[in-house]
Amino acid sequence: MRYYFQLQYQIFRRQIEDIGLPFAIGLFLLVLLYVAIYFITIQYPQYTPLILGYASISFLYKLTNPNRVDFLKNIFTRQRFLTIRIAENIGCILPFIPIAIYERAWLLVALLVVLSMIFTIISIRRVEIRNIPTPFRSSAFEFVIFFRRLWLLLVICYTLACISIYYDNINLPIVLLGIVILTALSAYDIIEDEYLVWNNAFSASGFIKNKIRIGCIQLSLLIAPFILLLLLFGMSMLFWGVLCWISGLLLLILVILMKYAAYPRSGGITEAIGCMIIAMMPLLLIAAYPYYYKKAVQNLEKYL
Repeated sequence: MRYYFQLQYQIFRRQIEDIGLPFAIGLFLLVLLYVAIYFITIQYPQYTPLILGYASISFLYKLTNPNRVDFLKNIFTRQRFLTIRIAENIGCILPFIPIAIYERAWLLVALLVVLSMIFTIISIRRVEIRNIPTPFRSSAFEFVIFFRRLWLLLVICYTLACISIYYDNINLPIVLLGIVILTALSAYDIIEDEYLVWNNAFSASGFIKNKIRIGCIQLSLLIAPFILLLLLFGMSMLFWGVLCWISGLLLLILVILMKYAAYPRSGGITEAIGCMIIAMMPLLLIAAYPYYYKKAVQNLEKYL
């Protein structure tokens, strides 16, 4: 088991060096990013749940890749597999717990812990549930797979949102809405086979636009129950819900462009850091959209 974590360290080190940075400088930049997140959450505490939630969920979701989980189950005993998955999930949320505690966001601390437990349970008792109906079209396979893998998380979030109405907690639905949006965006880590892209009757630009159109519709369907619940709290809360929805759509477009700019390679640490920086400084979207769109179109022209 110690060898496994040593191997993960070497993989992490190789990813930084592949960017073209010495490992020490890469670590220093990551520390600076962490410090920047810390000061942003102090300056804008209303964004703390979204920033920490997005970072935690992105890391947790990456670790639940079915191929990776099946490989670990085949290599390790059940007890060691459980130990590894718990340690990995705790490691994902651990850097963000001190920030949440400093902000006295006790609900956020509890949600982060619950998320780590849910993702561990999903890994341990992952089953094939292909027959579960979904509200999504098969053409948006990312959302279909996401729904069937993380339906338990969705049920918990929807249930907590309903309970918040009873206790007149106006902040919890917004936090849960942000968690669902950010978790849904992580579904685009799923990379389809090249022949599935090649089989589309679209040009490269048409393929990207169709993906964006379908993704925006599916994400809107996913968060519609939260928007309806926020109507019960009045127009002021509805405004914040709509703002989260629009922000989610803008991030969705960026994630899709980044995915196909790197295709068929899965998004690495560069894309993850770039997405986090852009999410914290939305004005960068003005430059990020055309850059990643051009790169994605040029990349997909090899397959379409």
